[in-house]
Amino acid sequence: MIATILKSSSSFSAVRYNERKVENGVAELVAIRNFGYLQDAPDMRGITSLRNYLMDYSARNDRTRMTQFHAAISCKGSEYSKEELISIAWKYLDKMGYNNEGQPVLMYFHHDTDNNHLHIVTSRISPDGKKIADSMENIRSLKAIESIMSIDQKHQNSEMMKLAKSYHFESVSQFMAVFETSGYEAYIQDKDIYIKRGGQVQDKIAVKEIEKLCRKNGEDEKKRIRQLRAILKKYRDQSTSREELENMLKKKFGISIKFLGNEFSPYGYMVVDNATKSVFKGGDILGIKELLQFQSREEKLQKVDFFIEDKLRENPLATTFDLNHDLHRFYGCYIKHGNIIMGKDKVELADYLVQKIKYNDKVAWVQGFSPVNDQQVRLLSKMFNVSSEHLHVSENGNNIYSTLYTINEQLELGKDKGSDESIFDRLNDEGIWTYRFEDKFFCVNPSKREVVDLEASGIDMSKFKASRSADIETSEHKHHAASGKSRPISNEIGSSDRINYNPDANRNSYGEVDDERAMIRRS
Repeated sequence: MIATILKSSSSFSAVRYNERKVENGVAELVAIRNFGYLQDAPDMRGITSLRNYLMDYSARNDRTRMTQFHAAISCKGSEYSKEELISIAWKYLDKMGYNNEGQPVLMYFHHDTDNNHLHIVTSRISPDGKKIADSMENIRSLKAIESIMSIDQKHQNSEMMKLAKSYHFESVSQFMAVFETSGYEAYIQDKDIYIKRGGQVQDKIAVKEIEKLCRKNGEDEKKRIRQLRAILKKYRDQSTSREELENMLKKKFGISIKFLGNEFSPYGYMVVDNATKSVFKGGDILGIKELLQFQSREEKLQKVDFFIEDKLRENPLATTFDLNHDLHRFYGCYIKHGNIIMGKDKVELADYLVQKIKYNDKVAWVQGFSPVNDQQVRLLSKMFNVSSEHLHVSENGNNIYSTLYTINEQLELGKDKGSDESIFDRLNDEGIWTYRFEDKFFCVNPSKREVVDLEASGIDMSKFKASRSADIETSEHKHHAASGKSRPISNEIGSSDRINYNPDANRNSYGEVDDERAMIRRS
C-alpha cells in the first residue's frame, strides 16, 4: 500500500484531472463530503462548480497560496477493493489532519491501470481558517499508512477467513482460490493451509478442518453453472485478452478467475463467484481452450458500429459520454473525433453515426441552460438549432445569478456613461447576447449557460425598450463583419437567426458556444 502526495495548486487543478477521468469512463466519484448545496445536487456538479467551491472555501485564509491537497493511495493489483481503499483513505486523512468537521473532501476511484488506486482532493485550509500543518508531510504520510495497515491487517485477516469459510466449494484447492483471488497467497505445508500477504504469513488453518466443509454441487450450483457459461461466452467475445476478460468479469459481476499451471498456457482454471459465494471448477463451465478463444481487435472494432446503433435505439439522445461509458466497459474503446479508438488502433465511425452523436452532444449542452418554462425551451431550440422536442423544462430551475449581476452592473455603468452607448453593446462585450423573442427580452450567457427573462427577473426595461428597433449586435455579427461577411441581425429571433453547431469554429464565433471543451478551458 502506497500513499503519494501529489503537486499542490492554487486553482485546484486536481479536480479537473479527476473529473476528466470520470468523463472518460475510467474513474468514478466515490465520496463527496462538506460541499454545501453540491452535496445533494449531482446535476449541478462539474469541474467549475467543484473547483469554485474549494477556492471559495480556501479563501478564508488569504496568506496561503497553494491551497490544494491532492494525494493518491494505491495497492498492488486488486489486493484491496474500492471499498477497502475508501475506508483506508478516511483513516489516512484523519492521521494527516484533513478529516476535520466541515472539511470539504472529494475521493475518486480510478480503474485505468492494473493497480487499484484512489485519489483524494481537499483543501490545506481547515474550517477555522488556519493552514493545516504540512511539515515533514511525506514522512508523516508514510508513517500514517504503516500505522493504518498494521492495525487493519489483523481484523481484515480474521474477516477474510470467516468469509472464505462461508463459500460453497468442492475441494481444498477451491477454498484456497477464494484467498488467491483476493490478494493473498495460499499454500499447504505440514497438513496446514498457510495464508500469506505482503510477504508475511497472516493466518493458517488445518487442511482437515476445510475438508469437512467441502460439499458437492447441488441443484442451485448446477443452475448457476449454466448462467456462468452464458456470461463467460458473452464477455469472452467482447474481450481481446485474458486480462481484459478477467477485469470485465470482476467489475461487472464480481467474478474472479484463478488459472492453473503455466501463466502463458494454463491447463485449467477455477471460477470464484463472489455474488453467490461459490467456487466452481472451470471445466464444468467452459473448457479452457474455448474460454481463451478471443477475437482480435480488428474483429471487435468491426462490431462497434452495431453496438452503438443498438445503444442509440435504446436511447436516441445518447451522448458521447454515455456511449463511451458503455464502450469502455464492454469493448475497452472510446469515441474521439469521429473515430473508434482501441489502444493504438482506430477505425472511422460511420458518418451518419458521427452526425447523430454530435447532435446529441449539442442537445445535452443546450439542456445545460436549464430552461424554466416552455418559452425558454423554444428560445434555446431556435438559437441553437435543436428540436424543442429534445429539450425539457428543468425541474430544479436554473442558476442565473452571475448573469443577473452583470446585467445590473452594466445598467448602473450606463447611467454614468450617458444614454448614447447601447446596453446591447456593453452586454455583448461581457459575452452576453440579448434577444427579443415572442415579444419578450432575454439575455443568454453561453459561458455560464444561463438564460434570463429580463422582465420576469425585475430588470429595469427602459434601456432595452428604448432600443427596441435597433439591431442587436452579437458576437456572430462581429465574426461575420471581421470576415467580410457582415449581415444585419434582427433583434427578434427567427429561423434565420439560428446558431450553427460547429465545435471547430474560430473561438470568437458562435461555434464556441456548443463546444463544452472550450467552456472548460476558460474555467
